[in-house]
Amino acid sequence: MRLIACLLSVLLPCSSYAGPRDIQLYMPDAPPLALHGDNGHGITGDIAVMALQRAGYNAVVVNAPWARAQKRTQESQDIMIVPLSRTPEREAHFTWVANIQPLHRAFFTLDNPVASLEEARQRYRLVAVGLGSAQEEILRRSGFRDDQLYALKLGDQPIQLVRRGRVDAWFTTELEGRHLWDAGPDLAMSTLLAPLDMYIACSLQCDPQLVKAVHDALEHMRKDGSLQRISERYVPAP
Repeated sequence: MRLIACLLSVLLPCSSYAGPRDIQLYMPDAPPLALHGDNGHGITGDIAVMALQRAGYNAVVVNAPWARAQKRTQESQDIMIVPLSRTPEREAHFTWVANIQPLHRAFFTLDNPVASLEEARQRYRLVAVGLGSAQEEILRRSGFRDDQLYALKLGDQPIQLVRRGRVDAWFTTELEGRHLWDAGPDLAMSTLLAPLDMYIACSLQCDPQLVKAVHDALEHMRKDGSLQRISERYVPAP
């Protein structure tokens, strides 16, 4: 018995030094919403990392093609992903942990801007859109044909595709489109379209304690102004 007591006296203090549990967090490279660099992870990336830290977890940020990231999250357990727009197609495949904020989309083009998805469907021959993105789901749901969609690949520069006439427009989030504008010929932005809430999401099989802790941490961040401060770091208030 004394031997067991001695072993416990050695082992138990060690457990108190165990670090926080690691949680894989998938995010795309889509500035300013999410990015992979030394100076932060973008608006939603920083928010998700901070929420996990405040909830008592350690975020392990993972970069993968967006369609693959969603598939791995769905098929695994206790893996998180951000920012994931809550669409009808995705509803039953994820655990929706915390709503960050709504996000609008827009078409970016050199021509006169459109005012609706239907006008874009009739006018544009070819639209660049992220593979596996909410934007792709929105266009398909709105009746765009396969031959009207140019699935962006790794290394593609969508604004340059527009300027070189390879596509008629780029359909993306308002924040990403504005962020990637440069000093070249001005692009026209359509009416803001298709607002969807951006979430921190988790695998369908997700620890309820993890879900509640991250949800509560994010809501506290909303109340104490952390969400606003993070957003203004990347997109300063006008």
